[in-house]
Amino acid sequence: MTRGHGFVPDSFDHSITVHVVKDKTKNTCSADSYRPIALSPVISKIFEYCVPNKYEYLFISDNLQF
Repeated sequence: MTRGHGFVPDSFDHSITVHVVKDKTKNTCSADSYRPIALSPVISKIFEYCVPNKYEYLFISDNLQF
């Protein structure tokens, strides 16, 4: 997938969503009892960690931004 002036592999956009029970003592038949968790490919997580550390001097950000 092309974004702007760069390239992001299609596999970086894919994730698997699993539903985890919030509290097993409550009604597990209700959709409100589950929390969705997205599992991303490991390579995209490594990329997300390495790029900001290597090139953080190029990014301008406010201290109030996460």
